[in-house]
Amino acid sequence: MAHYDFNQDIIEGEQGEERITEWLCKNANGMLLSNNKTNSHDVIIEFPTNQHQLWQGRKTLEIKTDVLIKPKYDTGNMFIEFECRGKPSGISVSKADIFITYFKHLSEVWVIPTNELKQLIESHSFRVVTNAGDRGSRTCGYLIPRMKYRQYFKRYKL
Repeated sequence: MAHYDFNQDIIEGEQGEERITEWLCKNANGMLLSNNKTNSHDVIIEFPTNQHQLWQGRKTLEIKTDVLIKPKYDTGNMFIEFECRGKPSGISVSKADIFITYFKHLSEVWVIPTNELKQLIESHSFRVVTNAGDRGSRTCGYLIPRMKYRQYFKRYKL
């Protein structure tokens, strides 16, 4: 997120979820089954079975919106949260089938099955950032160098 204020960041996140859900329904013929407001997943979408394996059947999705990265300000990293306010969060608690990071200002969508993202994190020593996120959240996450590990992700331009 970019504002470091939960109330503003949640609005950006929900707008990103809506944008990606609409995009998947239109471009992958998905049908939205439900929105979820818990930490297990964000949405459930049903996809036809005649598509890429990633987009087949009923899928739970975790959708993260990154508004900090911009064409003129790009750290080259992807931030994957695992703790917030002293509690497990993000990748640590997600039960989603697919983990999506939407880089709003780059118009890019990076997609990976959640179990593969967890394996990637477990098998590499990514830098850990603490005290990220909004004030007082003590958000912790992994920094994954995007270009170095891009082959693990399916990438789309919006």
